Amino acid sequence: MYIKGVEITHQDDKLTLSVAIESKSLGHKTLWFAVPKIYEKHVCTTQMDAFLVGMLFPAMMCGEDLYLDGVVSKKLLFNVNKYVIPLLMSFSSAAKKITVTAKESNEQGFDNTGIGTGFSGGVDSFNAIHELLVKQTDPTLKINTLLFLNVGSHGGKEESAKLKYLQRYNHLKSYPEEINLDYIPIDSNLHTFHPWGHEKIHTLTGVAGVLVLQKHFSKYYYASAGFNYTQIINFSQKYRDKDVGIYCDPILLPLLSTESTEFYQEGAAYSRVDKIVDISNYEPTYRYLNVCVSGDDTHENCSACGKCLRTLFALDLSGNLEKYENIFNIDKYRKIKGFYIAQLVKDSEKDIFAKSLIELAKDKNIRLPNLLMSKVKVFYYRKVIKKLNKMGRL
Repeated sequence: MYIKGVEITHQDDKLTLSVAIESKSLGHKTLWFAVPKIYEKHVCTTQMDAFLVGMLFPAMMCGEDLYLDGVVSKKLLFNVNKYVIPLLMSFSSAAKKITVTAKESNEQGFDNTGIGTGFSGGVDSFNAIHELLVKQTDPTLKINTLLFLNVGSHGGKEESAKLKYLQRYNHLKSYPEEINLDYIPIDSNLHTFHPWGHEKIHTLTGVAGVLVLQKHFSKYYYASAGFNYTQIINFSQKYRDKDVGIYCDPILLPLLSTESTEFYQEGAAYSRVDKIVDISNYEPTYRYLNVCVSGDDTHENCSACGKCLRTLFALDLSGNLEKYENIFNIDKYRKIKGFYIAQLVKDSEKDIFAKSLIELAKDKNIRLPNLLMSKVKVFYYRKVIKKLNKMGRL
C-alpha cells in the first residue's frame, strides 16, 4: 500500500489535507481530513503521522506493506513496526504482519501547548472532562481544548455519517462555549476505509484524527472504553477482535505517541457505572449527556436502547434520575425498567456492564428477581414491548 504526499486545499471555511492511496486490494482512493480554517495554525502539514495510524489496520487486513511518500515521526515509526503491529496481530487473527516504511523520518517536536480530550457528550468524555478540567488544578495537566471527530462513531456511510456528525456537533457546541474552550471539529472519510465498524478499531482512527493537530496538542487524554483496570485484565480476551480499546488501550495508546504529542488513556481507574455516578454531580451533564446508540438520525437520547437504559438504571440506583428528565424520557424508561432488570440478571454472568449494575443494585439493597424468574420475565416482556411499539406507546 502506497500513500502519496499530502495535498493542502482551501475551500470556503475549511482546510483539507488529503493523500492518494494506492493499494492492490483497495485500488486508488483518496483519504482526507478537513478542519475549520480558523484552526489552520494547529494543522500539521509537514508529517504524515495521521495517515500512517489511520491506514495501519487496513494495510494489515490487506496484508500489504505500507509505504508513506513523505515524513513521519521516527518514534512513531519505530513503535509501530516493533510493538504496535505484533499487538494488533494478537488482537485480530485476520491482521497480517507487515512492514511500514517512509521516505523520511525525523524527531521534530513542535512548540505546542494544547492539552485535549474528545467531547461527544457521552459518559466517558464527560468523566474525562470532570477529572481533568473541573477537578484538575495544575495548568500543565489541565484540558484546554476539546475535539469532535468524524472518523466512524456516526456510522459507516459517508453522507449519513456527516449529517449525524454535524447534528451532534451543533447540539453539543454550546457546552464548550459555556466553559470557554475551543471545540475543534475534524471531518474525514477515514471510516470508509474501516468496513468492520468503529468499535473494533476506534483507538487507531481516533488517534489519527488527533495527529492532524499535533502542532497544537502536547498531551491528549483518550477516554477509556468503560472498563477499569481489573475488568480489562479479567475480560479483555472476550473483546479480542471486537474492541481494541478494551483489549489493549493501556498498552496501545502510549505507543502511538510522537515526539510532539503524548497519548494517555484516561478513565481506566473507574468502571462505566462509577463514571455515571461521578458525572451525576456535574450540572452540564443534565443538559448535554448523550449516550444513545439507537441509530436514528438525531442527537436525542431514545431512552430505550441498551446504552440509554444502562445509563438510566445507574442514575436511578444512585438517586439522580430526575436530574436528567429534560434529556431522557423518564416515563418510557419506567415502562420497560422491569424488563431491563430481568435482562441484566439474565446477562450478568457474561456481560461486565450488567454485572456492574447488578452489584450496584445489591449495594443499594434493591430486590432483584432470581435467574429463572428473570428468564421468564425477559420472554414475556419482549412480547409486551413489541406490542407497545406497534401501538406507538413507547
